[in-house]
Amino acid sequence: MKSYANITEIDRRRGLSDKEFYNTYVKNSLPVVVSDIANWTTKEKFSIDYFKSNYNHLTRTVDGKTYTLSEIIDLCKASTPENKAPYPNIFNVEQDFPEYLDDITELFYGKSNRLQSWLLPSFIAKRTNQRELFFGGKGCSFPTLHIDYLGVHTQLTQIIGEKDFILYAPDQTQYLYPDDKVHTHSPVNIMAPDYEKYPLFKHAKPLKITLKPGDTLFIPSGWWHTTYIHNFNLTYAIDHVNAFNWKTFMDESYIAAKQRYPKLAWSVKVYQAFMGKIFNIKESIFN
Repeated sequence: MKSYANITEIDRRRGLSDKEFYNTYVKNSLPVVVSDIANWTTKEKFSIDYFKSNYNHLTRTVDGKTYTLSEIIDLCKASTPENKAPYPNIFNVEQDFPEYLDDITELFYGKSNRLQSWLLPSFIAKRTNQRELFFGGKGCSFPTLHIDYLGVHTQLTQIIGEKDFILYAPDQTQYLYPDDKVHTHSPVNIMAPDYEKYPLFKHAKPLKITLKPGDTLFIPSGWWHTTYIHNFNLTYAIDHVNAFNWKTFMDESYIAAKQRYPKLAWSVKVYQAFMGKIFNIKESIFN
């Protein structure tokens, strides 16, 4: 396993070219914050008033209770650490806010994001090939320390408010007690760890950064992370798959297929071997 011992903080960059981002961060599986590619976050359509005026027909069910978007926003605005808003409140941009798609800019991972290719079957991609908006409030945090589903890369752009991201490199897994059934989840509550139950967690080395409006964070495949929110919050997220996490993505897809589509699971292995080569040829732009 690659050593990340010399990584003590997450880089914050401006003026980062597509090629440098790809070669320095994607290829080396290193997180980075890019602070100058998301000017679209200041547009009026990303304001609280615009959401409430134009999208109150949208609803979400969290912990068994259904809320309108306006109710979610009001709860998040009133949230405190002692009386937290329901979380996470996730909306699919393509389904719920299609007018936003032309405004959002994304990091460049090579010639394509394989999740968005017509060559990737929908039964493999449908749970990851999404653009999402997360609404949250002060005191909220993601429920578990985790690695993103199927080993995708993740891009997160902060639109409103500030949010802490706490990351652990893949070589910290030995201290994080991965769950026996869901190996991408850790039972450790990093905000209030139980060192008697999880003594090795004392040795885990986190990297922490606070995203502010306009910041975009790249979390590479295999990195553990969770969040803590300081105030009313809106974050955009999209997943990516390319040559550097293709094997992980397909291995995890095979495990998921065996559980959900056992008769089709074999086809995932065949697809992985054949189409991996095709994608590699298509994405040789920087090689």
